[in-house]
Amino acid sequence: MLFVNSSSFFRKLSKRIILLFFLVLFFSNVFFSQNSSFDSTQILHAKLKKHISEGLQFLEKTQRKQTIHDSIYSGEWQTLMCLRNSFLLLGHKRDIEDSNCFSVASTHNFLARIYLNYPEYRNIQPILDLSFQRILAYRNGNYFNFWNLLLPFRDLKKNDSLWTKTLVRRPTNYYLGNRYIHNAANIVDDADDSSMSFTAMLLRKKILNRDSISSSFLTDSIQLSSVFSNYRDLNRKNRHWYNYVFGNDHNTGAFVTWLGNEYQFKHWNIVSVLGHNATFFLPFSECFPHPYVPYIPYGSNDLDAVVNSNILTALSYKNELNAEGASDAIKYIEKKTEKRNYNRVGFYYPNRFHFAYSVSQSYASGVADLEQSTKNILKFVLRKQLENGSWKARRVLNKHDRIQSTAYALNALIYMGNFEKNQTKIPIEKGLNYLFQNATFDENGCHWKGGVFFSGGTVVRNTLTWKSDAYTTALILNAFANYAKYIEQKY
Repeated sequence: MLFVNSSSFFRKLSKRIILLFFLVLFFSNVFFSQNSSFDSTQILHAKLKKHISEGLQFLEKTQRKQTIHDSIYSGEWQTLMCLRNSFLLLGHKRDIEDSNCFSVASTHNFLARIYLNYPEYRNIQPILDLSFQRILAYRNGNYFNFWNLLLPFRDLKKNDSLWTKTLVRRPTNYYLGNRYIHNAANIVDDADDSSMSFTAMLLRKKILNRDSISSSFLTDSIQLSSVFSNYRDLNRKNRHWYNYVFGNDHNTGAFVTWLGNEYQFKHWNIVSVLGHNATFFLPFSECFPHPYVPYIPYGSNDLDAVVNSNILTALSYKNELNAEGASDAIKYIEKKTEKRNYNRVGFYYPNRFHFAYSVSQSYASGVADLEQSTKNILKFVLRKQLENGSWKARRVLNKHDRIQSTAYALNALIYMGNFEKNQTKIPIEKGLNYLFQNATFDENGCHWKGGVFFSGGTVVRNTLTWKSDAYTTALILNAFANYAKYIEQKY
């Protein structure tokens, strides 16, 4: 009897010991797993901060410090205007340095947002000071233009006595030997560059207010609604053929791109437009550019969802989302996210992930009514990620433009936030690792090869493009800084 009781006792004891062993093993694994997860997060954070620091070093060293005879400008970074193939009136394949408002304003704004997150990066302030002064050079009253005002490369009409003394808008170094294309380059001011420049002012004001420095800007004295609300897709007597073909957009109430008066048809129809485009070289065509007259490309204003996102961002920073046209722009963007033709949604933005980035960034800037648009975008972006963590554009665009596409998609996911709910933490960190692997380190610091961030639109949408190592690097650093800040707040 004693033996039986002893046997039963030892069996129970053995079960308890085994159970205790497995409990210890389980909780040890949980503990070490949590520690391992914490350690990997800390390693990721350290890598992010290292790349940010060395990326800022690159941007500081490569920023132009002086102006050289209307060729290179202080405050800007190298930007290339690239013709991929020979094209009528534009010439042969070439990459030529170009100065423009969009490039410097965008790079400035990436850095300003990083500086608002991380005021300890004191080397950003002088970079911003220099680039901000350059942005102001593109100002024309309450509007901004894409290009500088410069003397023409050549005479712009027969018996031209003005070309040696009258300034026009044109590329800085990309020679325009043909009168037609030279006159076409003399573009009117636009909502895109204006919104980016106003955003630069408003971000700068935030920084100066944070640092208790008094400031006065153009944005203090005007309402942005007065700039953008006068140019909307309402009761127009013209439509751009691109908007007709890709979406049949009409009377949307959203903002149009060009801040000028377009050609007026008595009775618009697509056949008339095609007739004007077929006779673009004749003075009676709406497409014909006249000497010294600011020009809207093709004579027709256009709708671009990315431009509308950029305008909404500026309006949000200025607390003017009640402006006429803002709610229509939000509806227009949501419509575009539902149709998911992201390859065509950006008139001047051929990378399908640029739209995702611009809408998400606008949402994060305070345009809360874009929430449904971001939900639509989220599905698209997650579905398009590749196994190696990257995203890619169409092959025709810079051979898939993987780094640029990944930079836009990654920024979009980070701006949407809610990483656990959206299940984006793993996709984001895969994307980060892809960019880590493709960074270039040299004597200037860390940078990424620039991809396409802008294009000439429509027929040259994939042929005439702009690239910049500085733009792409600053865009990526913006994503790194936002995710590093998330890690710091989470852990």
